[in-house]
Amino acid sequence: MKTNLIILFCLTVSVSLAQTNVNYTTHGNGEKKVIVLHSWMDDYESWKPVIQYLDLEKHTYTFIDIRGYGKSKHIKGEYTSDEIANDIFNVADKIGWKEFYLIGHSMSGMAVQKATLLDSTSRIKKIVAVTPVSSSGFPVDEQTLLFFKSIVQNEDVTNKAFRAFTSNRLSETWYKNRTKRHIEVTDEKAQLAYINMWTGENFSYEMKTVKVPFLVLSAQYDHPGFRLENQKKAFENFKNVTFIEIENSGHFPMQETPIFLAAKIEEFIQE
Repeated sequence: MKTNLIILFCLTVSVSLAQTNVNYTTHGNGEKKVIVLHSWMDDYESWKPVIQYLDLEKHTYTFIDIRGYGKSKHIKGEYTSDEIANDIFNVADKIGWKEFYLIGHSMSGMAVQKATLLDSTSRIKKIVAVTPVSSSGFPVDEQTLLFFKSIVQNEDVTNKAFRAFTSNRLSETWYKNRTKRHIEVTDEKAQLAYINMWTGENFSYEMKTVKVPFLVLSAQYDHPGFRLENQKKAFENFKNVTFIEIENSGHFPMQETPIFLAAKIEEFIQE
């Protein structure tokens, strides 16, 4: 009986440890290795419209579902930028990538900035930050914070949020489908905790020492806080940063302008 209990305990520990590995999906078999992360309102599948326009002979793309989202929805965590950054390196280790390019969208745009601070052996070659939260976070007043929290698992408010971040200029079908997808693929506890990350964390002062080349992509019809003029202020202390504004797009260019986004990403990687 005692032996059985010990075996059961060991199996339980093994399963628990295995569940700390976030899930990912890989496309392509090219020499250039790229890791891609999604936003606070999506999982990896938000990038699917882009994949068909990527050069998968020259590049290999690994798309991560962060903790609490998509294929990693069941995986618990602390839900911080450090944790996301460490998960990035753990995935790179698992698939055997010594060096890689890194792409983050919105909330994960903040996490990829943190990854450069934890990159003690210079594994990250370049960063693409798509409509990103900056390293200084996205500080908000109490009313706005309550609005963001009310988005979680609430279809009506989620729909309004998608409209706010795209200047309410897309089709009703898109808003309906994105709202439904958001509710399905996100864990409530994780989403609430990540709000604390991207509204409360601030490591901008540390970023002054980072020399990794950055491409920051803003969008013409995004929420005003994410538009080009504010991104330039947020990234003004970076050593090596290029800015591009995507016309005719809101906060989700992988959905709104996938061909252009794919082109700009691969131009930057190939430079």
